[in-house]
Amino acid sequence: MRVEKIRDCTLIYRDTEEAIVITCDSIGAIGDKEMDVVRVTPELTAYETVKVALGELLALGAAPIAISDGLAVETEPTGKRMISGIKKAIAELPDYEIALTGSCEDNMPTVQTGAGITVIGLIQAKQIKYQITRPGDRAVLFGRPLYGENFSKQLHLALQLPDFTAIRKISGLLEMVPVGSKGIAYEVLKIAEDNGLGFEWENQLPFDVKQSGGPASCCVGTIPEAEIAQLEKYTGKQITELGRFIKNNLR
Repeated sequence: MRVEKIRDCTLIYRDTEEAIVITCDSIGAIGDKEMDVVRVTPELTAYETVKVALGELLALGAAPIAISDGLAVETEPTGKRMISGIKKAIAELPDYEIALTGSCEDNMPTVQTGAGITVIGLIQAKQIKYQITRPGDRAVLFGRPLYGENFSKQLHLALQLPDFTAIRKISGLLEMVPVGSKGIAYEVLKIAEDNGLGFEWENQLPFDVKQSGGPASCCVGTIPEAEIAQLEKYTGKQITELGRFIKNNLR
């Protein structure tokens, strides 16, 4: 058995051809309980949490097969409402058969929403979308960076699971990385580092590239310059060109 870490994905190779992929995400103080800081429905809380873990897995090129939810809330009513949000996410991925299991907290009263969600998938080694960006390729952003109250107020601007599957299918798209709490700049520069490259940013961008992307409200994609025209066929969320990858003179 061999274990490999790629971004936020853990890969466990059963043989040289196929790997089990594990991703996870957690949430706290976001929901409709009395001590929650950001007020949203339990359904949205769970959907966005599982979306993060599913997004990481889909971006790498893996196929999800199971979801495990650890819900730190009572089964009735909050737990059932959160499970409904998870089932909504599963329903948005009709190309996959995904099993669901989990647990709630029924021994203690809870006054704040909390959860940890794990997604398991499978991938063939040759399908892994990682370290395939080259000098001259472009970085683009799908969606907008949103978090906290701004996220809940501008939900229509955030990526949802159908967006992730549509983006992954864009002809010519190379790497794809959901943006979370570390922000756009971190993810872009990590792609550059992983590929031994530098990066030149566009001069004017309509948002702060260092702000949090919340629960994967947007994602970075890399694409060859010659394939940029393919983006015109994408009819989903807003696309912003971030810059281009360049040779790293230190190497």
